[in-house]
Amino acid sequence: MKLDTNGSQGVEGEPNSIAFNDEFTKDFLESSDEVVKGHYLFKSQTEGYTVYFPKNASMDKAAYERAGDEFEAVGFVENDENENLSFYYNINYDDQPRANDIEFKLDMFDTYLDYTGDFEEYTKDSVTYYYSENVFDFEGKKSFQYFAYIKPEIENKGINFIGSVTCIDYEQPCKQDSNEVKDKVLNIMHSIDFKSR
Repeated sequence: MKLDTNGSQGVEGEPNSIAFNDEFTKDFLESSDEVVKGHYLFKSQTEGYTVYFPKNASMDKAAYERAGDEFEAVGFVENDENENLSFYYNINYDDQPRANDIEFKLDMFDTYLDYTGDFEEYTKDSVTYYYSENVFDFEGKKSFQYFAYIKPEIENKGINFIGSVTCIDYEQPCKQDSNEVKDKVLNIMHSIDFKSR
């Protein structure tokens, strides 16, 4: 069932998920249909990209920022109580000439994450990824971070992506460094699809 233009839909038939129960979040979701198991399609208000959005995630309204169609900052969180894991995603979208300056965009990870290390460059479906990962340790509490600058062939477009994984309760076991967790974050990252206007 498609949403109408203002993002509303009758309660009847609306999915019972964290994403659709959050008024702010559901305005960004293209449809109540899952595009892949457990994910809706998130459509940027700039109309510059889409990304898979976990059905049990909600947007961080305080982190949302937009400047016309040239810039959008999105943050969203998904807590998996069963696995004691919290996933926080940041997507900073640019549609302006600075998006073509790879060095400048990689330097942003120094600002965001205090990261000055190397990046692995690879291409997938005509999109170039400058990817790295890091472990941030604060007083013995680790955060695993997977991040990339994502540059499509489309001129002037790009995204700084960060996926951070922490334990909800550090007193309890959690497998934040497992391959399954990393794959989950990378599946979100690789689902970003840039749109031409």
